[in-house]
Amino acid sequence: MNLPKFTKLPGAVAIDLDGTLLNSRSQLSPRNRLALEQCIERHIPVIIATSRSERGTRRVIGNELANACSLVMANGSCAMGTAPLSGLIRETIPAEVATNIVELTLRVEPDVRITIEIEGFDFGCNTQETPEKLWELNSATPDMVMSVSEAIAKIPTKITVNGFGRDLSPIVNKISEHFESVISVFPSDKGTFLSIVNNRTSKLAALGKLLSSQTIPLSNVIVFGDDLPDLDMLRACGMPVAMANAYPEIKAVCAYETASNDEDGVAVVLEKMLDEIGI
Repeated sequence: MNLPKFTKLPGAVAIDLDGTLLNSRSQLSPRNRLALEQCIERHIPVIIATSRSERGTRRVIGNELANACSLVMANGSCAMGTAPLSGLIRETIPAEVATNIVELTLRVEPDVRITIEIEGFDFGCNTQETPEKLWELNSATPDMVMSVSEAIAKIPTKITVNGFGRDLSPIVNKISEHFESVISVFPSDKGTFLSIVNNRTSKLAALGKLLSSQTIPLSNVIVFGDDLPDLDMLRACGMPVAMANAYPEIKAVCAYETASNDEDGVAVVLEKMLDEIGI
């Protein structure tokens, strides 16, 4: 490990969820939870920055913690500030573009699972799942699901493509070729899962907007991440920390490295920070 040294508190703490704050079983450990609560008690803004929807975020960290943190969700297409931060963000994908992306994706890979996110709770999907599978894949119950066309008509904020282990780079290439002036594609899980959002947004863009409400510079933010959607955020913030399980591209842009997500790597750093500052 290569842990940062602290002489003052950061202006804010920004943390990715999957592979970072959550362990490999998608659980928030008691130690990580306590470290976040201690930061919040000391009035350090905590921002959860995730690819997950709001329903998925609240499922894994709980409503109490979610209500105490600012949330950057769906790769930054949805965000909400919690005091002392403020702001509400919803960036959408034009319906015609979304329809064309779905059609193109299914021509290239007809067996993928496509999810059309709207506001963070209801969504559309191209497959039918059992209630148990739906909860596992989308943190959702059947009443939240509509058809793809119905969801697109409500103007989506995000499209996800799940290849279930298949390389989706041909889809990335095709979508980028046709729609790069409108959307951005964020591959994760070794390119087997895609998040597609309006190209005006990203985790970094949404984070910057929330921080600007209190004039907190990115240079005064400690940020944790592990996968490619975190890359811009890690590059821009003053104290970037990679998880031990992070991809090489992530470690290459980070000044620091902590323990893995299964070893409470976020808590390791935050505990050290609070101990060294002595509060």
